[in-house]
Amino acid sequence: MEFEFQGEGDLQKFKKKFSKEYVGFLLEEQKAMQIKSWYEKYCKFAEKLKFNPPKRLEEKFAVDIVFSSLNVTPTGIFSASILTLIISAMIFLIFSFFTHDATILIFVGLAPFLGFWYILTYPGFQASIIKVQAGDEAIKVVLYMLIYLKLNPSLEGAANFAAKHAKGPITEDIKKAMWDLEVGKYSTLEEALGKYMPKWAAWNEDFVRSMSLLYGVLIEPSEEGREDILKKSLSFILDSTHTKMKRYVENIASPLAILNVMGITLPALGIILFPMVSIFLHQQVSIPQIVFGYIILLPLINLFFAYRVLVKRPGAFLAPDISEHPDLPSENFFSLNLFGKKILLPIPVFAILIGLLIMSYGIFHFVDLFSQLAGSTEVDRGKLLENEADISIPNLLSSFSITCGCAVGMILYFHLRSAQRIKIRNDIKTIESDFRIGLYTLGNFLSEGYPIEVSLQKALDEYKKLGMETRPTFIFFQKIYLNIRNLGLTFRGALLDKQYGVLKYYPSVLIEEVTKILSDAAEKSAVLLGTIAKRVATYLENLFIIEDKIRELLEDTRASIKMQASFVVPLVTGIISILGMFTLTILKILAVNLGKIESSIGLSMGGTESISGFMNIMVGNFSRVVPMTLLQAVIGIYTMEVIALLSFLLSGIENGFDKVARDYEIARSLIRGSILYFLVSFVAMILFKGLLDAIQLSVV
Repeated sequence: MEFEFQGEGDLQKFKKKFSKEYVGFLLEEQKAMQIKSWYEKYCKFAEKLKFNPPKRLEEKFAVDIVFSSLNVTPTGIFSASILTLIISAMIFLIFSFFTHDATILIFVGLAPFLGFWYILTYPGFQASIIKVQAGDEAIKVVLYMLIYLKLNPSLEGAANFAAKHAKGPITEDIKKAMWDLEVGKYSTLEEALGKYMPKWAAWNEDFVRSMSLLYGVLIEPSEEGREDILKKSLSFILDSTHTKMKRYVENIASPLAILNVMGITLPALGIILFPMVSIFLHQQVSIPQIVFGYIILLPLINLFFAYRVLVKRPGAFLAPDISEHPDLPSENFFSLNLFGKKILLPIPVFAILIGLLIMSYGIFHFVDLFSQLAGSTEVDRGKLLENEADISIPNLLSSFSITCGCAVGMILYFHLRSAQRIKIRNDIKTIESDFRIGLYTLGNFLSEGYPIEVSLQKALDEYKKLGMETRPTFIFFQKIYLNIRNLGLTFRGALLDKQYGVLKYYPSVLIEEVTKILSDAAEKSAVLLGTIAKRVATYLENLFIIEDKIRELLEDTRASIKMQASFVVPLVTGIISILGMFTLTILKILAVNLGKIESSIGLSMGGTESISGFMNIMVGNFSRVVPMTLLQAVIGIYTMEVIALLSFLLSGIENGFDKVARDYEIARSLIRGSILYFLVSFVAMILFKGLLDAIQLSVV
């Protein structure tokens, strides 16, 4: 089969390859599925409106639905899109009564069209995600089937074994095929699976070819021939997947770079213009525009596109899910031991309270400032805003308390969420990385005919000889060995026992899948277990080779993002946070001295009036200038948001959607970035203050 599905642009190829009846068959299969996601429920609700899409769009929706595994209909998608457009437009109209700021209205006015586009394109986006997931799942399905076929030459048993251990869209189709076989819809498993082969070929054509090779095991008479077929089937899909992964990483490198430059770097550099804009263009740019644009709108847009890029990352990265670990509290709580009692601290509430406590000085300052501005004359407003531009400790405390409160709140939130989890997570990742070596060592002893307990003891002795007793992998194997020797448990019991089982302390999908396969093989014979252990180790070796290749290809992008988060962004914004005050003070000095010159030649009644006149000429109405302390606070909050977003992007590239690694990376980056930001701001304050003093002395 030479067809390979590439995405939305291959609709015509799809129609030529697959009949309308086949698409209908797959749609009927998905209609029987339970509605689970919010998108499916929303489309089901909107379908009552019966907005029918154009014919060509309906055909495209049919393709997207088939390959996204969503239980929706073309009419439901189109109706949901129209409904989103209508509701968003109504909200926009209501919002327009409360603000007349043109810039904000323009941005908010885009929301209905963005919502319409998101709902309309969601199935296509989900189809591309499923395709990536199916590529990773295909390797596991082939591996599980060939392991079973090594034990028993039964295709039905192999399919059941794969469906039990693997997870994903291919596995769901295998389960459906097995059910259809059970109820007599098909006479053979080959016929039942054959109905899904065209769909699988669109996801991963090499998987279908590997499956075809596995069928040959059933008719091959010799053991040696069957072994060659099994090896060829696995190596074929591993090699092809490795090639596709490399191509995929090369394809996402450009979107990541564009997001990095257009969404983060350029806006960060654009902050350089903030002081100039607030001073000279304050009549065109209002305070709400600055706050809404940089603190709310831009971070949300960047987060949306960062997520869209990361969600399609290759599936070679494995993220351990430690949420069910018995020694850990739930995700949003931090465990404290006070006076012998265990207390659960709600992280979001604690982080917000501490952040608001630190912000309180700045909050009271700005409340007082705007209350005075609201009831003051033009002259008084000008004086108040002049005072806000002074490079003084009270002004800096008022703005920096806001930034510091935001930074501390975010650091506490992300650090407390990861602090009690990161060691467990790192231990699991270390075990996953070392597992292939440990399995090889264990497999060698098992292949020599030693029972599992003796083999574990010998493997532990090998670790001791190498001085690796502190390695998490050694501790993992040691716990299994002690469960077998001291508690009299079987290998399966040592792993899965509800009270003493080791796996509950190592909640990794990879470790769980591998050890369950080994426990199944252990019930046959130790020699067979050794063969399976070495075969699985080969699979893990290839898996980590793919992951290393991905990291290598993304190294330049990762290095650039890390440099920006830890150095460039806080350095630039730290200087800019003081630059506005410096610029406005320079203008004041210039106006004062121009007033003196004017007064000396008798062109004015007094210096005070001249200062106001010259300031109005250069700046416009000075009473409308954006408060420099507020501008400084906005820059500081934006800095913390950018650092968090860059860390989210960096963690996603390195670890996928590993929540613990993500929270830990964000907390670390925020600590480094906030320290650098405040340090640079403090140094810039001293330098600019010294420069201003020197300028004032020179013009006296």
